[in-house]
Amino acid sequence: MVCWLAVWRYGAAAILLGGLLAVAAAVLVVLLFNPNHDLSVLERTSATAVVTLLAIPLAVQLRTLRRQMRDAARNFVAATESGVRLRLTGWSRRSKGLAEIPETVLPWSTIRTVTRERRKFLYRSVIPFEYPLHVYTIVTATGAVAFTRECFPGAERAAMDVAARVGASFS
Repeated sequence: MVCWLAVWRYGAAAILLGGLLAVAAAVLVVLLFNPNHDLSVLERTSATAVVTLLAIPLAVQLRTLRRQMRDAARNFVAATESGVRLRLTGWSRRSKGLAEIPETVLPWSTIRTVTRERRKFLYRSVIPFEYPLHVYTIVTATGAVAFTRECFPGAERAAMDVAARVGASFS
């Protein structure tokens, strides 16, 4: 089951980053192999180092986006007649400290409410930074299941559907 919204959202960013990486590679090739310029060895070496240092974060970000696309396409929360069917796994959940949940069904009789809260998450990179996300939580009699829009693109709509079925509301 492919979530086309996830493919579109992450795919556009991947195409942009891939294009920037291709431009960096083209500049590198011209710097190293074009005999028609009069750059010294030191100038070629320093320009190559700069272009390489700019290209490495792009390549790392492309790898991360690919992983997020794969996770978002596999994850889902769906309201069915018997309960809420869901699967929430992958790197994006682990990076936020959210538990992975294999495919399962939460019966309607066990669901108490659905909540939404704004939390800050730390993005671990060369320069770590915090960013806010809405966290939707399905509270059951035995525990809670939390998810964000980074887990799968339709997270808010799915939370609203479940909340409507159990008579809960959030703003």
